[in-house]
Amino acid sequence: MVFQVVEKKPQYSLSASGSDPLLFDIEHYHARMSRHLDAVEGNHIFFDALHFAHELHEGQRRKSGAPYISHPCAVAEILARELNVREPSLLAAALLHDVVEDVPSITLDDIESRFGDLVAELVDGCTKLTRRHLDRATLKDLTHSKIFLSASRRLGVLIIKLADRLHNLRTLHYLPQAKRQRIAQETVEVYAPIAAKFNIYPLKRELYHLALSYLYPRKSKRILNYIRGLLGTQQIMEIGDVLQKAFTSAHCEAIIRPRAKGLGSYYDPLKRTLELSNAENHVDFAIILPDEDLLDCYLALGIVSIAFTPIPRTLRDFISNPKNNGYSSLHLRVHVSGQNYLMKIRTPEMDQWATYGILSQWDAQKPLSDEHWQEISELLRTIGEYGGAGPQRKALIRLSETEEIFAYSPSGDIYYLPKGSLVLDFAYKIHSELGDYCEGALVNNQWTPPTQQLKDGDTVEIVTSPEPLDVDPDLEELCKTPKARTAINKHLQQKRRHYAQNIGRQILTQELKRHGIPVEILEGENTGLVVEFLNLKDLSDLFIRLGQDLFSPHLILYYLESPRSERDRSQQHGSSPDLPSEQNVILVDELDKAVHKFARCCNPYPGQQNVVATVSERGIAFHHKDCKDLHDRHSLEPQQLLDIEWNGDAPWHHPLMFHLQILNETPASLLPLFARIPATVHIQKLESALDKHDQPMARLSAQFRDFNEAQVFFERLPKDRIIIEDYGREGGPRRAQSSGSSREPGSKAIPRPSLDR
Repeated sequence: MVFQVVEKKPQYSLSASGSDPLLFDIEHYHARMSRHLDAVEGNHIFFDALHFAHELHEGQRRKSGAPYISHPCAVAEILARELNVREPSLLAAALLHDVVEDVPSITLDDIESRFGDLVAELVDGCTKLTRRHLDRATLKDLTHSKIFLSASRRLGVLIIKLADRLHNLRTLHYLPQAKRQRIAQETVEVYAPIAAKFNIYPLKRELYHLALSYLYPRKSKRILNYIRGLLGTQQIMEIGDVLQKAFTSAHCEAIIRPRAKGLGSYYDPLKRTLELSNAENHVDFAIILPDEDLLDCYLALGIVSIAFTPIPRTLRDFISNPKNNGYSSLHLRVHVSGQNYLMKIRTPEMDQWATYGILSQWDAQKPLSDEHWQEISELLRTIGEYGGAGPQRKALIRLSETEEIFAYSPSGDIYYLPKGSLVLDFAYKIHSELGDYCEGALVNNQWTPPTQQLKDGDTVEIVTSPEPLDVDPDLEELCKTPKARTAINKHLQQKRRHYAQNIGRQILTQELKRHGIPVEILEGENTGLVVEFLNLKDLSDLFIRLGQDLFSPHLILYYLESPRSERDRSQQHGSSPDLPSEQNVILVDELDKAVHKFARCCNPYPGQQNVVATVSERGIAFHHKDCKDLHDRHSLEPQQLLDIEWNGDAPWHHPLMFHLQILNETPASLLPLFARIPATVHIQKLESALDKHDQPMARLSAQFRDFNEAQVFFERLPKDRIIIEDYGREGGPRRAQSSGSSREPGSKAIPRPSLDR
């Protein structure tokens, strides 16, 4: 029985040269790396890459003044010396990871011809995108997408990028303040969480440590001082002594290793705060048994449970049911003198995996089991293929690190999910098609909607519908798994593209008729040439671009109009011809939250007259025609505004619930106004509230079946004081989640009595 107090300090620098940091001694570096690679077959590829990279980076310097070659060499040495990676091709790619990006004369073909397909593929995955016409944020997000997609095929890409980021952080003090902050923020949003997901403990801990030290210099110092003093406290020593006596009395051997949580445990990524209160507990105890006998782990669990009373329902058996990332241990929480402590019981092999994760058994041919690799590859591909905005991609990465719950299928299979996951997350976890057609589930034999949150130990039987799941932006935000969010986002994008195609067709058809051009021209050969000239896939793609306001219809007209003289064409080339300024009209049959938004600047309502719309890649935004913000801030041309015609003759496929604020009103003052509204309008909530200026207002929820009902209702309310907070199908995502609905699938909700009856 050995009681160890181990607290490794993060390494702040890696000297790849001699005593002078402005020089690089390649022979000395060669000798150091030989100690790691001499016994490895095929190591010549690494040393060939070393001399090749040294030659190509000759004369290049880092911001610190050090030769640039010191950086890729440091990345390779981090992998070999600190993370025990011995694969020569991966280490060679680490040496060459900046060559294509920084040496214009070298291409990927050059790398492939000299070092082979594997090294070239790894280097390609690590090479940043350089599209000069894109803004920095978009380019950075596309680069992240490329890294994750490349890593889903070659995991080594991600391993190199993590080591690359670690060395950049160790030398970050040489960069300007703004760039230090930007790199540190990116680290806590992208690189540190993914290192945590794959259980690469040394990388995760130091990435968080260095990045948070730059982002929160004062708070990090205070917390680090607190952390340094934890392991020497009397309480930690007493807990260790009690455990030691308990194992000695049971004639069992074990190493007891207390470990203070790192700086990352005190960081809340949602609130972006670094506080002591953010950590659930401050010290963990790892209990390492001397051999690989699993029965000894359960014996040790009994010894710990006798020594300290466990907190109820905190046992986690990751030996019988390992985590998705391969992690295995027994976890038990105990409460001692007002503090919670986590006990982790494991064998030496489990401890190795807990430290190095996917790197603990790294091998060039088959680094992981097929099932584990499939899980990792799917996660990386899901993050890489995500089609939403950059911040949402970072949210997917953050979610992959969160605390897990477990749920069972009816056949008894166990599935681990992020805490707060929904029935829909579970459905997508099993199969994409199951999620696409999920109507709800029987959770512990009780019917629940797709948005019901799951709890530890729930048994979930998914119920499907013949109709695809109706998706909206709220649903994407509510889901907690990357796979569910990516699938919903994909459906949202498809829905928006389909809607944009319809809008674009209407716009172009109206423009053609207005200019006396037959609509049949769209089926002619010239249209195909125009599509090809604009580098589009087909006519549908052209309609989509028009419906997203990415192309002007006048540009298309310019190419489709009857041939003119070369002189006329040369005079108008690059500018739009003078055309009538009539606005196009869009017929809106019904509303869909995924594509229709009511602008908060002027607060229009459905069915209102004199409403115009702007189009974008996210759909349509409705404004009142006299909206001041629309004209002052957006600087839109008249042809970019679309007149809206509400189709009051067609009932909606599904009734919609609108959640409203009525400013400077109370429920009592509104009641007389509801006397003449249609009996079919159901008001399901009416309550008083205060606005942000502490002025009275009324909140209400009303359900409509078509635009005529909505128009009649809104016309009864005080003008210019109506705000549409939200709308959607009755019991939509946010409300269904909180209501805990228990109605049977296929049954109808019973409407509450309307206030007019």
